[in-house]
Amino acid sequence: MRLLHAFLPAVVLSLELLPAPGIKQEAISFSHSNPSWRLADSSRKIFITTSLAELRDDDGLTLIPPSGLDFAEVLQEDLHSITGDDWSIEQVDSLPKGGDGGFLLGEYDGDDELTYENGNPTTEGYALSIAPSGISILGTGSRGVFWGTRTVLQMLLLNETIPAGSAVDAPAVATRGYMFDAGRKWYTKDFLKEMCSYASFFKMSEFHYHLSDNYPLNRGKNDTWQDVYSHFSLLPEDESLLGIIHGRENETLSKEDYMDMQSHCARRGIAVIPEIEAPGHCLYVTKWKPELSLEKRDLLNLSHPETIPTIKSIWEEFLPWFEVNEVHVGADEYDATLADDYINFVNEMNTFINETSGKRTRIWGTPMDEPTEDIEIDTDIIVQHWQLGQSDPLDLIQKGHDVINSNDWWAYMGIKNDHSPIFPATYPQFFNDSRILEFAGEEGWQWTPWDFNQVNTTQQVEAGEERLKGAILAAWNDNGPDASTKLEMYYAMRVGIALVGARSWSGKRGPEVNPETLNPTVDYFSARAPDQNLDRVIKSDGDGPLVSWERFEGDAEDQVKLGYGSKGMNYTMTLNADGPFVLKSNDNRLSLDENGNLIWNEDGYIYPLRSVTAEEALMLDPGHPGRIWVNKTSTHELVTVKTPAEIVIRTNVEHGAVAWVNGTLAGRFEVFVYGGKNTQFSWSQMAFVAPLEEIEGSGLASVVAEDGATMPVPREGEGGEETPQLPPGSAVGVSVSVGLLGVMALFAV
Repeated sequence: MRLLHAFLPAVVLSLELLPAPGIKQEAISFSHSNPSWRLADSSRKIFITTSLAELRDDDGLTLIPPSGLDFAEVLQEDLHSITGDDWSIEQVDSLPKGGDGGFLLGEYDGDDELTYENGNPTTEGYALSIAPSGISILGTGSRGVFWGTRTVLQMLLLNETIPAGSAVDAPAVATRGYMFDAGRKWYTKDFLKEMCSYASFFKMSEFHYHLSDNYPLNRGKNDTWQDVYSHFSLLPEDESLLGIIHGRENETLSKEDYMDMQSHCARRGIAVIPEIEAPGHCLYVTKWKPELSLEKRDLLNLSHPETIPTIKSIWEEFLPWFEVNEVHVGADEYDATLADDYINFVNEMNTFINETSGKRTRIWGTPMDEPTEDIEIDTDIIVQHWQLGQSDPLDLIQKGHDVINSNDWWAYMGIKNDHSPIFPATYPQFFNDSRILEFAGEEGWQWTPWDFNQVNTTQQVEAGEERLKGAILAAWNDNGPDASTKLEMYYAMRVGIALVGARSWSGKRGPEVNPETLNPTVDYFSARAPDQNLDRVIKSDGDGPLVSWERFEGDAEDQVKLGYGSKGMNYTMTLNADGPFVLKSNDNRLSLDENGNLIWNEDGYIYPLRSVTAEEALMLDPGHPGRIWVNKTSTHELVTVKTPAEIVIRTNVEHGAVAWVNGTLAGRFEVFVYGGKNTQFSWSQMAFVAPLEEIEGSGLASVVAEDGATMPVPREGEGGEETPQLPPGSAVGVSVSVGLLGVMALFAV
């Protein structure tokens, strides 16, 4: 089978398309010597065959599969977003031979069967043909056509002229997913939808929605267990179940919200796999019904007669919401001595869910002592392997389980800080791309979904193993709901989603990623991928500041509409203040009160400006960027800002938001973080986006926002030379630093 991955255009600073290095040119017929398709000559028409328009894939995970026409409408919207032009859709019995430079969408009719790497046929494959007369995408299913449109949109974002040629493409595995922890921090419906749009652009197929959990009981400020943060992200319609949300109705998704988010993701090729944790990580239950807990209060007492009926009642409420064929019941980190109770619970929940809804069950791999009964986990249960020592993927496959690769060494992030000194769970705060680019630390070994074991490198799952469903990367909020913003979750995952999407799509049969162009590629596409603005881009009108506003003399208006929304990483914001003000957007608000407290407020938490030394604010700990240990010299006391004052805030994801007042570094906005088992306390950076939608109060005289965040290198005490400018939106914190080497479309394009 000829793979489109053999055709991966590189983009240098001039955005000139060049063949990628190491490409087998005989596998592809694209060539710059051929005539090209030009946007300027296109008719702005999308032709779709009637048969494809009505086609819905029935072999994916979603129970609400979009039709070919649905996906054509997504293409129509995205083309309008990218080109600024209106595009029409025309249904036809057969595709015209001359497409007037439009898009031609139909069903695949090639001689070669398109398959996953295990040899099973897939409805996610497509054939692409580009000519001056039009762009043809023929899919083995409606999803195949959709992924083909992602390919073309990536090419179009690089250049409005696309060289003619043809190729076929199909993913290596079906499960290409990302997970983040919404059980220890609340995420809005709109954020979840934007993340689906972003991940879909890199051909991810699943969003694993970890929707319930609690802050770890072995760390924190010694709260009684009833006061430890726990969360359940969905709002039950059954009032008898409202105890699981602890009075936080405003931090849940209603059924309407969830269905909207789920439908949005499905419309972009992503199935939402919900996870409701039990019998561990269950403070959301035990704070409601304390009698159902073991001595360790976030573990359920499975021998209590009301425990399993309670968990079933929760699933009974929400199963009708979940329009997917598989759901996740958690089932990790339980008391290993209670093996019989645990195995019987998992099997009973599996039977209940299957008989109630026809769905399959997923669990996390979890070790148990030898049970006293002759029982095992049912083999129709899918096991998501997450750590060596917790489960053995080779053993699971031999027993007959389908397996998902989420091995923590490559897949995990600990948002904001790791779990030191808990080993091996010292997870990086940003996705560690080096563990994909050099698996097991071996140069030249790029990870694939079959690669699990970084310790004994001979113990991997065989390529093409039918029981390997794929891979999911995961980001965890073990440091709690106030330790990060919702967009800091995105900053941690943005490179990982693109990179794991690329390697999960390519597998062992496609080309490898070019490490030198990884970060600038992500920067380039993340700011341009349609139907999302997670980078919070403000488009520039020229060479000057992105935003420049000044209050007219004598103007005391308390409400000023700036209308710019938010400015994401990286930025410099200069404020001239002569009194209290509030600067806000839908993301957050920055205020100066009458007592001189400069405070950021986001997600219901406040972050005042605190005093830190210039050295500790600007000279990053190489192993823990942004982290200032409590035994350092910074006082972290509240800073008072006296007006009139010039306030300059420079922000990137590693330094966070650092503030200068009247030319002197005054401090930064930060959060106190408890280390693993309360042994390594520190303060960590907060990387807030700049709120530029509206001003309240008359105390703000001017606002200027600019791209980039130049952080001075401190000398003795303060000041110093400036570091090179960080490019706007650059992926700070990942392991490859390439500067301005160019952009390469190296993902599943």
